[in-house]
Amino acid sequence: MSDETDKRRHYRPLARLDVKLTPAPGQDLPHGLQAITIDVAVGGVLCACNLRLEPQTILRMTLTLVGGDLRQPITIDAEARVRRCSERPGAPEIHRYEVAMEFAKIDPQDKKRLQAYLNCL
Repeated sequence: MSDETDKRRHYRPLARLDVKLTPAPGQDLPHGLQAITIDVAVGGVLCACNLRLEPQTILRMTLTLVGGDLRQPITIDAEARVRRCSERPGAPEIHRYEVAMEFAKIDPQDKKRLQAYLNCL
């Protein structure tokens, strides 16, 4: 997917959320990988990462939702596929790469919780 053909299907509010990334079965992730979301949608996330991720890598992701109308944080689990990864020249090392990820699997209940959360931002 190129920038010219990227047709956004979902509203993507800016949201700085903690995200935990772990390898899906049969996949490897770089040791010491750290990420934070830039924006979030029901179809995927855009993250800033400290290490490069290869497109088509599949990973497990846990997002911690805070704020909005939530009284306490909740977590959303999903499996995601890296769509693209690009270096951000001049960005701090901890946020060196911008990584677009599409949800490949997400529990329907978690998707509803995520949509409700996004509607309140």
